Amino acid sequence: MTQEDFLAFYPQFNHLFPPAVLADALSRANARFADFGADREPARRLFAAHLLTLYAFTAAPEDAEPSLLLLSSAGRNRSSRPVASRKGGEVQVTYASSDSLSSASTALADLTETGFGLQLLTLIRQHASPLYIP
Repeated sequence: MTQEDFLAFYPQFNHLFPPAVLADALSRANARFADFGADREPARRLFAAHLLTLYAFTAAPEDAEPSLLLLSSAGRNRSSRPVASRKGGEVQVTYASSDSLSSASTALADLTETGFGLQLLTLIRQHASPLYIP
């Protein structure tokens, strides 16, 4: 996937990042998902967008360009976390952590933090093959 291909699909990332950050995200995305068949390029695009959104979370100072602030806030996963356990008497609720939400490897556990990551996690789950133990 080239920078032009990525930006044609996600123009909201255009001109928001230093060239080295964009190049690194694309390089890391291109190194993954080779065995995803027809979903290889969508997975790579989603992973790069996820990485750039995570970067925007930490790189957006108060006086940043409005587009970067908008991307940072729009990309966050605001959905509530599922309940991991509950108790009836004396009411106690425990919510699932990000780590327990991801069935992917721990290297991809942060996918639940962005909307792009959640879409990618869906693709990963579709391509996960069940383990056959004879």
